[in-house]
Amino acid sequence: MRPHSSLLILIWVFSMRGTRFRRVTLVVAALIATVGARTELAAQAAPTVTIRGTVRASDSSEPIPAASVLVKGTTIGTQTSDSGAFTLRVPNPNATLVFSRIGFARQEVALAGRTTIDLRLTRTAVSLSEVVVVGYGTQKRSDITGSVTSIGPERLEEKPNSNFVQALEGSMPGVTVTTSGAGSEPGLSIQVRGRNSISASTSPLVVVDGIPYNGPLTDISPADIGSLEVLKDASATAIYGTRGSNGVILVTTKKGAPGKTRFNYDGQLSSHTYSNIPRLMNASEFFDFKCVRLRTNPTQTCEGLLTATELRNYKAGVNTDWVRLGTQNGKQQQHVLTLSGGSDDTRYYVAGDALKVDGVAINDVYNRVTMRVNFDQKIRSWLSFGTANNAVRTIRDGVPASFGTAFTSNPLISPYDSAGNQVRVPWPEDPITANVLENLLAQNEDLNKRLFSSNYVQLSIPQVEGLTYRLNAGLDLADANSSTYFGRNTQVGFTNNGRGDLANTRRNDWTLENVFRLARTYGRGTFDLTGVLSEAATSLAINSSRSIGYPNDVLGARSTLPLSIVPNIDDIESRLVSQVGRLNYSFNERYLLTATVRRDGFSGFGRNNKYGVFPTLAVGWNVANESFFPWKESVDALKLRFSYGKTGNQAIRPYQTFAQLDDRSYLNGEVTAPGYNTVTLGNPDLKWESTTSKNLAMDLSMWHDRMRATLEAYTASTSDLLLRRAISPVHGITSITQNIGKTANRGVDFQLTTSNVDRPSFEWHTDFNLSANRNKIVDLYGTQTDDINNGWFIGMPIDVNYGFKFDGIFQTADSASGAIARSAQPTAKPGYIRAVDINGDGKIDALDRTFIGSLEPSYTAGLTNTVRVGKLTLSAFFNTVQGVTRTNDLLATNQTFTDVRRNMVFREWWTPANPINSYPANSNFSNPLG
Repeated sequence: MRPHSSLLILIWVFSMRGTRFRRVTLVVAALIATVGARTELAAQAAPTVTIRGTVRASDSSEPIPAASVLVKGTTIGTQTSDSGAFTLRVPNPNATLVFSRIGFARQEVALAGRTTIDLRLTRTAVSLSEVVVVGYGTQKRSDITGSVTSIGPERLEEKPNSNFVQALEGSMPGVTVTTSGAGSEPGLSIQVRGRNSISASTSPLVVVDGIPYNGPLTDISPADIGSLEVLKDASATAIYGTRGSNGVILVTTKKGAPGKTRFNYDGQLSSHTYSNIPRLMNASEFFDFKCVRLRTNPTQTCEGLLTATELRNYKAGVNTDWVRLGTQNGKQQQHVLTLSGGSDDTRYYVAGDALKVDGVAINDVYNRVTMRVNFDQKIRSWLSFGTANNAVRTIRDGVPASFGTAFTSNPLISPYDSAGNQVRVPWPEDPITANVLENLLAQNEDLNKRLFSSNYVQLSIPQVEGLTYRLNAGLDLADANSSTYFGRNTQVGFTNNGRGDLANTRRNDWTLENVFRLARTYGRGTFDLTGVLSEAATSLAINSSRSIGYPNDVLGARSTLPLSIVPNIDDIESRLVSQVGRLNYSFNERYLLTATVRRDGFSGFGRNNKYGVFPTLAVGWNVANESFFPWKESVDALKLRFSYGKTGNQAIRPYQTFAQLDDRSYLNGEVTAPGYNTVTLGNPDLKWESTTSKNLAMDLSMWHDRMRATLEAYTASTSDLLLRRAISPVHGITSITQNIGKTANRGVDFQLTTSNVDRPSFEWHTDFNLSANRNKIVDLYGTQTDDINNGWFIGMPIDVNYGFKFDGIFQTADSASGAIARSAQPTAKPGYIRAVDINGDGKIDALDRTFIGSLEPSYTAGLTNTVRVGKLTLSAFFNTVQGVTRTNDLLATNQTFTDVRRNMVFREWWTPANPINSYPANSNFSNPLG
């Protein structure tokens, strides 16, 4: 008799007004864990037999720990111990046991009345049979022709990351993660194989459980991720058309597994602190610095150069460390509770995740609560459905202390008065200088809610062998509300009689996909044909306002009585329709072919270019499977791959192709009359940026997967870049956006994975990756002309430093010898900075600016060593980014302003008695080019 299946009912209740969420309630109405109930009852009623045995490796006789032992056709099972031993009570002395473990061939053993089983499992190469998620399906690693890199949940679980992007850093070749902020919710950006576009986004497309995802990546709990793949070349990404040129990240969340219901709790507690903080001048050093810089003759006293507040605080011994006052030791705690299980037909995974992060800036707090419910049900042998839902509630109340301002604030002023109260204006003589701690007095509420749902129904067509139909439906609903009020106890609030900022953002995305797949085998050849018809839409409504002139601070930003309100309303809608076809063909597991074509139509494209077609072709050769291959005993797999194709960058914003007007109302007598003026010109020819790329690769696996390596070389050429061309201002407009520009990109990716020691009680694994990428601008505006104002140069990387080149400091001897008078800077004095005269014309001007390194890395590398001793796991991770040259504003010599209102990093200055060649004299004039 057929056993019962688990029943999981998920109800989402929305009380809505228009499309705005008023409340989101999650109700798990029933969770009846009766998986295999009748089978288990029957098992209890029938007599059981105890089976004992060991499982060892066939080649070394070493015991195999954590091998699965399952009674075929039931959920009854166990795992082997560290010594490879197992004990299992089975309901039938003639049952069949199924033994399996990753890295070994699956084996079935009929008991036939035996009670002792000693088994030898044969090693296999994991890389050959590993199933990898690709666009609209999965493939065996051995059959893939494109560039796909994967990481498993172990990588995500080993580190206390609040964002899964942090786990990608240094773990994948060709994937660069850049941190732009180190707050409680760090700003992270991802680039896959460098930068192809100049003005458009270079972020990859993120797909979660088959549905494109446009929300914050921090809303995805790393604990919920089952696998993560990055698609890097055209063959892998072309199936996503106009959104695939920057790479694709496929996130697959965890599913339940057959067996008894499992409860799991994972708790993490970590601390964060800042490091490499430059040493700023203290009060005494700032006093001396200001005296030297502002003194114009020896008779001036230093005290006479200070303001009254500075002098009073100096005499009182005030020495304010603004960085210390605005920062703290951050901490993070995360609690994850999961429930999962199922049978052969039913699988469920339920998880709750609570995360709180206190950043290193005071009042920087991030609270996130997620609830995930994944459910898959096989109704009939030919019909199944599933749903994956993630509800997120994020609170970011409070405005952090101004961490950046702390580095330049005057140490001779104090944030508090004599009674210890925070002051509104810490420096009365300079009222525009804000208190670094001012934000702590702001009233702020920031609440975000999101529901992301991915659902499917799949049918196998019995009348046609290998034919399946799958309907994917995705929904992404988001609501964000924030309010900030600066009262009269703050400088900005006092100046404006209170200032309030309100913002509400509502997003509604939906995706509908019809996926047809036909997989057949004819003789030694297999083919897999996939067709997709899809449609997606986005609706975004943003309502915000800034109000000033409140009668009092009682009601804050919610008051209805401000004197002035400046509203801002944005409503944006877009739609994408697509048709996709893909053919995967394999002959005799040796010769592989993948052909893909996608046609996209996007509402944001110009009316003359509504559709784009993106084809790719890839081939592969499993050399190790050839009969003539001589090293079969040591080489598990050797595959050569090549791909060529075209992808797009959907870089056009909705309505960007239209001419746009702005309000220009005017006064007609005493009456305000409506008026408008043109702010942008329309261009019906605007279209996507297109990238044509090639990828040549080799995959190697040796010694039963003890060593795996991948080497890839690629080139990419991007055309139709979106740039603003300068035009005659006769229309009142000085530029228009057009597809006029080209870039080129090339690079190498290398990855090496080794299993150095693989014993039951001790394992040591090493992962190493290395990437090098170079890009350059090929054309600008169709004229091969440099754009100096934007820092774009033909033949150079997209991001370069362009300026005057430092050539040391003029010394006293240079003045005495006349070297200064004969130089390109004849008015300079000893202690002034000397610049290189690039063009040799005897003067320093704009023509002497040159290239000083690039913001693009020369190479990146990552190394991870993981050691497991029994149940203890130790991991050491190293990541390096080399070759980047960046401007450090904190090291500038003129950031204090001419009247020395701001602090700076402590340094040693040039003096006649200290003729160094690194920093100039302490003067407002010693660095006229900086």
